[in-house]
Amino acid sequence: MDKKEVERRMGFARERAAQVWCEKKTENKVMDVELEEEFAKILVVEMYEPKLGCASTRELLEEIKVRIENRWQKK
Repeated sequence: MDKKEVERRMGFARERAAQVWCEKKTENKVMDVELEEEFAKILVVEMYEPKLGCASTRELLEEIKVRIENRWQKK
């Protein structure tokens, strides 16, 4: 994955993480930027990494195919 795509994903995850401080229960709390950044990293994994534990055979094969294709493109 290129740097631009990583930053695009992190930007979206940062926005989602920052929304926590906009909720009624938390709007009076001071935003912790370091906490937001670490939470965004977790969100990126949750949002974009495949959940293979519950995947069908077709989904597993598709994921393997994509990983193989990506490996060959990097070389």
